[in-house]
Amino acid sequence: MTESLRARLGIEHPIVDMDGHVVEVFQATLPYLREALGPELFHRYVEREHSVLYAGRTPAPLTERMRTRVPQRGWWTQHTKDTAERALPMFPRMFYERMDSLGLDFAVLYPTNALTICGIDDDELRQGLCRGYNDYFAEVYAPFGDRMTPAAVVPMHDPAEAIAGLEHCKARGFKVVALPEGVLRPIEEPRERAARWMYPGQRYWFDVFGLDSIHDYDPVWQRASELGLALGFHGGLSPRPGVCTSVSNFSYNHVGMFMQSMYPLCKAMFMGGVTRRFPDAAFAFLECGVAWAVPLVSDLVEHWERRRPSALADFDPALLDVDALLAYAERYGSELVGRTEVPLRDALLEAPIFSDPPDERDDWANVAATSAEELTGAFARSFYFGCEADDRTVALAAERRNGVVDLHATLGSDIGHWDVPCAGRVVPEAFEMVTSGLMTEDEFRCFSFDNAVDCLTRARPDFFAGTVVESAVAARRPAARVAAVPGPEQG
Repeated sequence: MTESLRARLGIEHPIVDMDGHVVEVFQATLPYLREALGPELFHRYVEREHSVLYAGRTPAPLTERMRTRVPQRGWWTQHTKDTAERALPMFPRMFYERMDSLGLDFAVLYPTNALTICGIDDDELRQGLCRGYNDYFAEVYAPFGDRMTPAAVVPMHDPAEAIAGLEHCKARGFKVVALPEGVLRPIEEPRERAARWMYPGQRYWFDVFGLDSIHDYDPVWQRASELGLALGFHGGLSPRPGVCTSVSNFSYNHVGMFMQSMYPLCKAMFMGGVTRRFPDAAFAFLECGVAWAVPLVSDLVEHWERRRPSALADFDPALLDVDALLAYAERYGSELVGRTEVPLRDALLEAPIFSDPPDERDDWANVAATSAEELTGAFARSFYFGCEADDRTVALAAERRNGVVDLHATLGSDIGHWDVPCAGRVVPEAFEMVTSGLMTEDEFRCFSFDNAVDCLTRARPDFFAGTVVESAVAARRPAARVAAVPGPEQG
């Protein structure tokens, strides 16, 4: 029982799992998919590579993958030796009945077979699959809502599609939605010659919503807020090209995969001003850890300090005293005299100035922070980071260790996937960070309960109404909130 486990470990608060997994019984989803897709589209889905039925087929030989550069996919990723571990994420009633013995009070469950469907480029098929899988989740998991809730899958190829998906999710009773990490889009005018940091002849780019998107996704964030839906970005829903590059080694591809997917998205959401325009929204980045967010926020501060307009004034080419530079050349540049094919004055002015400035010179206009503290506070306020139980870098989320700001790490068990050999070890393994001194008990409470509650109730204050943790949520101490960063219109 949860109580005996807590007594043994000394945990006096509930545990909320922000990222467990459903392993869908694919044949059981087929009636829902057939209904959502219609007969013709359903047949096309089952017969093409997007179908889960293809997942177990023999992959192309290495010699072919060397020629095509198709990455090595996962293999032997389902439990077999321990049948209970295999069954646990497949049958919601089993998971529900065993939550006490696992030490979990409430769990948000993300899909497995439905991963990657947001990346399908066929609009009708993509949208139909999302509806069908969501209908399956809604019906099968409805009886267990006091202890678990499934996350619905919402495609994001354009705002209208996303909003329609959100409204369908609300109508089906969902409280959490899973969003893809971005959308692969064709380049309107591809260049045949190489451009810096682009592949020669590159035909596609990856849209991460917040910055430089071809669409304005603000209506999506606004509608999610109005509907009271918590937002979680889960890697793999729309796989980002270039992250997995080994044609032979799955472990090479998987190490850091979710971090690499989430880093550009998180950066774009912040620098694109999404968190400034929606200061009360919470965005969760799941199954990716928090360690990468520490150098990200630190790097943001460093660049803001040096690349904001007031700091850039020192680098305005118009301020250069050319005569003084020539005087330095005469005094210290004897080794260069006679070696330039143009006059020395002209050579010195060719300096490493990459280009003329763009029309918008303020890279930080969307952020609108007036101090480093304001910038880090806005970052920390809006983002939550899902971390697994064996991730000891969770300790870096504390300001006392990272030296920048307290970040919101949340416990995501990942139960149901191959990297959790034993579901019953998740909570004890996470709590080892307390017994080993990596975390204080208060920090563990934030990691395993408070931060998850803050994230999930930000959009819907009554998120936990009717659940087994309702009273504990009501009795908990209120979270400290960082003041919103004012936008230009607010002065």
